[in-house]
Amino acid sequence: MDLHQQIDIIWVLLCSIFVLFMQAGFCCLESGLSRSKNSIHVAIKNIVDVSLVGVLYWIFGFGLMFGTTTGGLIGTSHFPFINPGTNIFLSAFFLFQLMLCATAATIASGASAERMRFTAYLILAVVLGGVIYPVFGHWAWTSHFAGKAPGWLESLGFRDFSGSTVVHSIGAWAALASIMIIGPRTGRFDQDQEKTTRKFKGHNLTLATTGVFILWIGWFGFNGGSEFGFTAHVPQILINTFLASACGAITLLLWQFYQRKQIEIENILNGLLAALVASSASCDVVSPIAAAVIGIVAAIVMEAGSWFLEWRRLDDTIGVIPVHGFAGVWGTLAVALFIPAELLTRSRLELFCVQLLGCTICFIWCFSFCWVTLRVVSKFMRLRVTAEEEEIGLNMAEHGATTEMYDLLNSMERHIQGDSAPIEDLDEHSDVGLIARQYNRVTQVRDQALKELEVRTDNLEQARSELEVQAASLRQASLDAEAASRAKSEFLANMSHEIRTPMTAVLGYTDVLMEESWGRPGSIKLIEVIKRNGNYLLDLINDILDLSKIESGSLNIEKIPFSLIEKLQEVQSLMQVRAELQEISFNLTFAGKIPKQIQSDPTRLKQILINLIGNAIKFTPDGGQVSVETSCLNPDSPEPLLQFKIIDTGIGMNAEQVAGLYQPFVQADSSTTRKFGGTGLGLAISKRLAKMLGGDLTCQSTPDVGTTFTLQIQIGESESLEYYNDPQDALEAAAHKPAPVIAKPVQAANRSCSVLLAEDGEDNQRLISMLLRKEGAAVKLAENGEIAVRYAMHALEQGQPFDVILMDMSMPVLDGYGATQKLREQGYKLPIIALTAHAMNGDREKCIAAGCTDYATKPVNREKLREIIETYQSLTDFSEPVGLHC
Repeated sequence: MDLHQQIDIIWVLLCSIFVLFMQAGFCCLESGLSRSKNSIHVAIKNIVDVSLVGVLYWIFGFGLMFGTTTGGLIGTSHFPFINPGTNIFLSAFFLFQLMLCATAATIASGASAERMRFTAYLILAVVLGGVIYPVFGHWAWTSHFAGKAPGWLESLGFRDFSGSTVVHSIGAWAALASIMIIGPRTGRFDQDQEKTTRKFKGHNLTLATTGVFILWIGWFGFNGGSEFGFTAHVPQILINTFLASACGAITLLLWQFYQRKQIEIENILNGLLAALVASSASCDVVSPIAAAVIGIVAAIVMEAGSWFLEWRRLDDTIGVIPVHGFAGVWGTLAVALFIPAELLTRSRLELFCVQLLGCTICFIWCFSFCWVTLRVVSKFMRLRVTAEEEEIGLNMAEHGATTEMYDLLNSMERHIQGDSAPIEDLDEHSDVGLIARQYNRVTQVRDQALKELEVRTDNLEQARSELEVQAASLRQASLDAEAASRAKSEFLANMSHEIRTPMTAVLGYTDVLMEESWGRPGSIKLIEVIKRNGNYLLDLINDILDLSKIESGSLNIEKIPFSLIEKLQEVQSLMQVRAELQEISFNLTFAGKIPKQIQSDPTRLKQILINLIGNAIKFTPDGGQVSVETSCLNPDSPEPLLQFKIIDTGIGMNAEQVAGLYQPFVQADSSTTRKFGGTGLGLAISKRLAKMLGGDLTCQSTPDVGTTFTLQIQIGESESLEYYNDPQDALEAAAHKPAPVIAKPVQAANRSCSVLLAEDGEDNQRLISMLLRKEGAAVKLAENGEIAVRYAMHALEQGQPFDVILMDMSMPVLDGYGATQKLREQGYKLPIIALTAHAMNGDREKCIAAGCTDYATKPVNREKLREIIETYQSLTDFSEPVGLHC
């Protein structure tokens, strides 16, 4: 034996070891891409199928594949294989072919992983390694053994250098038959065909990647050993093998960047393996560029094949079929496309047809044989594990084998079911053991916490009982509080009514006396005292009602656009007279630009300003100064504020007095109240109104120097505001603007206003009747609502209806609400004015809802009555409420 022969033998033996080493790669790849509960099952399958298939191949597989041919269909010698002489190369050849047979059997196991029974897989491995692979190998590779006559397929010109079809496609088609029969893993596909499939993640992608690296290394022996000697072609074979696989991996990397913008390692691994499979058919003859192209297309074919299987709802656990089947077919067909012209013995088209025939025969032979075999076997035994076995994993179900992680998870599951025993029998120095130890600590803390929780629960239950008693007490207290609140509201309403009713007579007759006291200054002075105190009482009850409405949340704030300058001029005209009486300098100034119109409540703003300015004038000695400075804060912000500074040179206050300013019925001290009077309600109301207008009211004061009140309010969005260039000029222009002329209704010819006064109080009857008659009205009295209804309907029937009915709302027999409703129900459409001492929140709405045309509160003075007469004396057809603001 010369040196060259020895090197060839060593090379084939070394490559055989490399191919066997690929089994470790298959084991790592399939185990890593499977879930951990099936990893041991994968390892056992790999060990057993190599051992079992290897023995079968030695006994009769090699003979079927390389024995003396019978018509190119099957071998008939070498059962079992025994080297009869000293041909060492023959033994090396046998060993290499045995490793290829074991590889084909191992390939088939990956697709059906995680649900195929171990015994069913062994039957599949026996059929594949003992019959299917040797027979097809005889058809395609018989001449590889010592130049024997070729099989029938090889004689047609079929080329498959190292087994893209003979080894890899055979394993893939066997896998396809098995997964079509046993079905997908539980939960892999939804019952609804249109829904997205669920992808199961492998438990250890690092292990799977390691497996691919091992396969990559082993593939150099797989392709290089198929040369059956260390020839000059071996380096180029290895280069083509590497280039194809690297290009396949890069192709899938770029595809994922384009399609998903993220990288999934499983696709890259399968792209690399698909390129290795495709390169096996032609790596001995193609150029490096052709090898790269074959690898790129193989990766694309694999990706398309994966999509096709998913579309057909076929569950291939690790991608065996697209990697070894579809890519194997591509690699076999690529021989006809890329083989150098000088090696062709026929046209490329003829060779392509032969290659396609070989792929087709391989599929029909392998798939049909496996399909029939598994169908027959399924009649006698289960091929698939049960749903329960699949759920717990094949490690435990098939082999009774567990991992530390599995034991840990089972112990955790038992804890969920209520077993609180600590986790034991785990290596405390392993990662899982450390997790178990910490988990035990957590459960101990949990158990202790549960015990404490039970104690606390008992305490809480006791506390709950006590709280229920307290809650009952609180509910009763709440009911009492609501009753007290209702009583307070009723009291205030009654107080308002009872005070306003006599005040009507007091103030009304005071005005009459003043008219009839000309020439008697002493009498006029006394009457003015009566009127001033009457007005004070009326202001007091109004303040009390306002404060009650604010505290109960029933005071409504409106936001309407109005002219700021006109409102300030109105306030100035009212307060200027009071300031002049005390010889106090009073003026309005501006700082910066001022908006023309603002969004706020003009009535409440006026109320606050009059109260603050009135206080400033009241507490400033004669000859002092009071000024109001108006400015706009942050005019460019989205929500600017309007600021008013009311500055006086009055008596001032100390810090303690300032702190108590906004408490109801509280003034600086008792001496202040005795000297200046007042109830202490004005500032309390103003402070609350300022906050309701979106701002605030603050005070700075120095004794014997003066006081500054700062009022801020919201005025709407800045985009809607327009500003005066010179607000001082605008104020002066508003002061000289003539009062608007209000057109009076045209009076009916030769007819005075007829009024029906429904009022039960004798004093008010006489007063209001007298005031109305002085205005030229004809008045008819009704002591209660029943009489008022009768008078009104009688006058209407006689064709002489009353121009207006003044209806007191609190009367005996039938009150004003009932009388008004009764008139409206009988078709009475003429004006009915509610004239009532009820001035609480909602009273106006209540009157309008009853059918009143408008609403006026008592006390009613002569000017208000004149306005009523002028408004309604010519309205004989009632259509809509007129809107009288008394």
